Amino acid sequence: MLAVSPRRDSMQDNQQTADHYTKQWSSDLGFRSFVQQNAEAAKAMPSRQLPWAELFERIRKQASERKTSVYDAACGFGDILNQLAASPVPANLEYVGADIHGALDTIERFGIATLFNHDITSELPTRQQFDFIVCRAAIHHTPSPRATFHTLVRQLAPGGTIAITAYAKKAPMREAVDDVLRAAIIPMPNDEAFATANQLTALGRDLQRSQGQITIDNDLPFLGIKAGTYDIQTFIYNHFIKCWHNPAFSEQHCDLVNFDWYHPPFAFRYKRDELREWAASCGLEIVNEASTEAQHYLECRSSR
Repeated sequence: MLAVSPRRDSMQDNQQTADHYTKQWSSDLGFRSFVQQNAEAAKAMPSRQLPWAELFERIRKQASERKTSVYDAACGFGDILNQLAASPVPANLEYVGADIHGALDTIERFGIATLFNHDITSELPTRQQFDFIVCRAAIHHTPSPRATFHTLVRQLAPGGTIAITAYAKKAPMREAVDDVLRAAIIPMPNDEAFATANQLTALGRDLQRSQGQITIDNDLPFLGIKAGTYDIQTFIYNHFIKCWHNPAFSEQHCDLVNFDWYHPPFAFRYKRDELREWAASCGLEIVNEASTEAQHYLECRSSR
C-alpha cells in the first residue's frame, strides 16, 4: 500500500494534484473527445471492463421513475455524467460532481449537473446526502484513501449505494520499479513529466513489436508470477514496469495514461481484502465486487 514521493506539505500535494489533472483533462489533450469518438478503443480502459455500466443503467432506470441523487466524487473529464445523461436524459436525475482540478468548465452539464471545484477528502458544502456516490479511479490519488472513503460514506443517504475503484497491488518487482520511477517523476513540472511519460510509451510500443514469447513453467508466488505463456510486452508490463501502449490510442493519449500513473503525488495500491475492510468498518453491505489487473471495483449498500 505504497505511494513513494518526496515528503512535502499537504497544500503542496493538493496543488500538484490539481495542476496535474488540470493538464490531464484539458481540452488541449482532448481525452474526453477521444473516448466519445472511439468507443472500441475505450474498451481497453478499466472503467469499461469493470461493472460500472451495470450500475449506471440501474441509476438511470431508478431516475426515470423517481428522484435520484448522484454524487460523482472526482468527476474527472465528465465521463460518468456523459453516461448517466445519455439520451433520453432520466427525468428525475440530480447529479453533483466535484473535482480538485481547474478544467471543470470543459464538462457539458446537460441542464441537470451541478459541479464544484472541491477536494473530495472533505464533505461537500451543501451537506447533502445522496442515493448514489461514485468515486471511479480517484480515491487512490488522495492522501488517505481510507479516510476519504469514510468521508464519502458520511454523505450517503440511508439505503444508498457507494461504488469505488482503487488501484490493485501489483507484482513486487513492478511495485518496486514503479515507485522508484514515481519518486523521480513526481517533482517534475507537468510538461517535463508528460514528455518523460513518452519514453514509457515508446518502450511499450517497441516491446509490442517483439515477436517473442516467454513461457513460465511453474507458479512463482514470491515474484507474483503465474505459470503460462506471455508475449514479451505483457510479461514485462505486468511484472516489471508500467509502459502502457495501445495501438488504438494516439501516441499522445498513450502518454497521458503513463503520465496519469507516474506523476500524481499519491497512487496507493491495494489488495481486495483491504477494501473489504473499509466497507466493514463503515457497516456497509458489499453487493458487488470485481477486479482487473489494474483496479478493484467495490460496490456497497448502506443499511442505516
